[in-house]
Amino acid sequence: MNLYQDIIISLRRFRSEKVNTLISISGLVLALGIVAIILVYILNEVNYNSYFKNKDHIYRVLNHDKLNSKIWGTTPYQICELSKEQFSEVEDATFTYNLKNVSFKKNKEYIKENDVIGTTKSFFNVFGLKIIQGKLDGFKQDQNKIYISSDISQKYFGNENSIGKNIKMKFFGVEKLMQVAAVFDNIPKNNSIRPDIIVNTEIAFEELEKSIITSGHKTDKEELKKEWLISCFTNYLLIRKTGSTAVLNEKLQNLGKTHSKEYKELDLSIQSLYDVYFHSNHILANSGKEQGNITNLIVLGILAILILSIACINYLNLAMAQTITKLKSIAVRKTYGASQKDILKQFTLDYCLLSILALPFAIAFAQLSLPYASELLDKDYVLNANADFLIGFSILISLTIATGVVTASATFVKFKKTQLSVMLKGLKSKEKHKFPLHKAMIVFQLIIFIILTSTTILIKKQVNYAFNIDLGFAKEELVNLPIGDRKKEILKQKLLKIPAIKSVSSAMWLPPTSQQLFLNLDRVDRTDEKVSVHGLFVDYDFTKTMGIKILSGEDFQENKHQSGVLVNESAVAQLGLTDIIGEETSFGPVLGLIDNFHMFSLRKEIPPMMIILSPSSVRQMVIRVSSKNVKNTILQIEKVYNSTDGTTPFMAQFTNNALNELYKSDLCISKIIDMLAFIAILIASLGLLGLSLFIGKQKTKEIGIRKTNGAKTIEIVKMLNQDILKLVLIAFVLASPIAWYLMKLWLQEFAYKTELSWWIFALSGSISVVIALLTVTWQSWRAAKRNPVESIRYE
Repeated sequence: MNLYQDIIISLRRFRSEKVNTLISISGLVLALGIVAIILVYILNEVNYNSYFKNKDHIYRVLNHDKLNSKIWGTTPYQICELSKEQFSEVEDATFTYNLKNVSFKKNKEYIKENDVIGTTKSFFNVFGLKIIQGKLDGFKQDQNKIYISSDISQKYFGNENSIGKNIKMKFFGVEKLMQVAAVFDNIPKNNSIRPDIIVNTEIAFEELEKSIITSGHKTDKEELKKEWLISCFTNYLLIRKTGSTAVLNEKLQNLGKTHSKEYKELDLSIQSLYDVYFHSNHILANSGKEQGNITNLIVLGILAILILSIACINYLNLAMAQTITKLKSIAVRKTYGASQKDILKQFTLDYCLLSILALPFAIAFAQLSLPYASELLDKDYVLNANADFLIGFSILISLTIATGVVTASATFVKFKKTQLSVMLKGLKSKEKHKFPLHKAMIVFQLIIFIILTSTTILIKKQVNYAFNIDLGFAKEELVNLPIGDRKKEILKQKLLKIPAIKSVSSAMWLPPTSQQLFLNLDRVDRTDEKVSVHGLFVDYDFTKTMGIKILSGEDFQENKHQSGVLVNESAVAQLGLTDIIGEETSFGPVLGLIDNFHMFSLRKEIPPMMIILSPSSVRQMVIRVSSKNVKNTILQIEKVYNSTDGTTPFMAQFTNNALNELYKSDLCISKIIDMLAFIAILIASLGLLGLSLFIGKQKTKEIGIRKTNGAKTIEIVKMLNQDILKLVLIAFVLASPIAWYLMKLWLQEFAYKTELSWWIFALSGSISVVIALLTVTWQSWRAAKRNPVESIRYE
């Protein structure tokens, strides 16, 4: 029999068994679609930073702060210059400095651009940026030249040639006329470094000069270039192909030791560009756009395999159920001379063909679902016909064919054990199993579902705990907004005139945040010993506006204090304070002791913290508003904000929104697991439906006999459902300890965490019972309502 005839036979069988075919294809479409989405994500992640032609030879310089046990991604500017001059391993070097106080004029409006860097001409060589138009001539000498991406060129100049065109840049409230010198190709989104606008080194130092916080004299640009104690630059080194990273690391360490001070040690090392993305979650002042997570890739990969496994199990169970109905046809083929090889070939063709038929629908499902999945994953990926797509498609085709081959092989093994005489009579094999394979596979499906459900419930419980725990400040009715280039005092006085505003203050940044400032100070009782505390620069009325409790002493008062600090309870022992109030610190006398409050994520213990009065160092304004008619109050705040001189756009944020940002990754994981749990139960439900068909066919004669002897329909339904309930109970017993261990492991990341409650498992188990019963009861009811004469005649 030729292949064409085999395919025709398979297609006819699919048409004659519409229900089974539909269930199988639906499960495969969902599973392969999810696998396709996760493949797109994984391939984009593993190819992060692949755009840069020198990617394998680019390294970032890090500094290990031993006093604070922290690693910083920013280092002194001098490293860039000295590395090129002194280290033979370094082919080229550059730095980046992110400019935060720039906006550009389009028509009559100034637009704040977030991806603006100051750097050197070497940046284009190190990262291999492609110049589309213009030249890099005069990069170092001319401060008024800028270099823009093709997207920015389109945004500000449309389809016109932007080379030589002028654009106004507002810089700390002052307009600068900039000339476009070159346009470079857009850097793809899956890259850690992707500036939209590039300016030269001098502008970077000009911003640093205006914004740096120093406790001494004002530092000018030239001093900043020579300064080794200020680490505000991300330095990148392009290593020669013959260069040794181990030797370079040693040279950098020696360079750091040479320029270290007693109170500021430089312990330098290098980090590959690959690790900048995948292994930098622990690094402070990290310059990367996003952070990759190898664990997430592994977890998502495992979940994809599990989802596909659930679909394969459905497929296999239905295949086994179908085998019972076609034993006679197989036996007839064997009687007419078909070999076992021929039967296996037909099985393989059947199941591979069904898998391949599901594939285009799966890709269509993935294409339609990708925008939603991108939102969940906080990425922006699409299915494009590129090298990554071809790799992903090849993997998907392989998985599809493998699914068909495994299913065919498993079904064939079961069929082989059935005697020919039994097949010809259309009877079931007499073989007995204490726990048949199809039931074991259903249990496996339910275990996955219960684990996913339990996990997502716990994550939601922890996030809810984070939103409702006492943070040590009154988070309700708090609105924060950036000060930017607005006049802070004028803005504050105008805001206080709004009746619904109770209080206004400002700070360097506001809780909850991931931003950190470490202060290395002398201990008060032992000035020869250095200690580290977290610092926060604030304006007057900070504790009043935030609702932070003062335990002793007093708050900063405008008519009384020009300097001073507040310390939290955790800082008392760290700083060696005894009397506390009135004791002198490096930033002035201690004016008050405040209650511990959560400045950062609940993953961290509340650290020793010093609140420092420094109105000139603040960046964000915090406003306490009345709870009545908040929407109208925000509109009034916006009107006042926009009426104050400045170009910084209005971006009000409530504390709950800041909490959303802080726990963004947890919320994201929760939504992903939600989605996968839903898909898992949908596929598992199809499997349970298939199992109910399987059981119904096996017990058709038994049902007929029972009904003939007077059994009621509800008794038959109960009998058929008992099997399913047993499977759910077994799955629950097996899944609970696994889920408990995984959830306990995840909770260990948090210093402050919710309880691992028993009801989480009870709820996930109950959900699985309800869904299982809803799925199979309808089919059980149909089997029970069938005419007993037909049921007995069936076999």
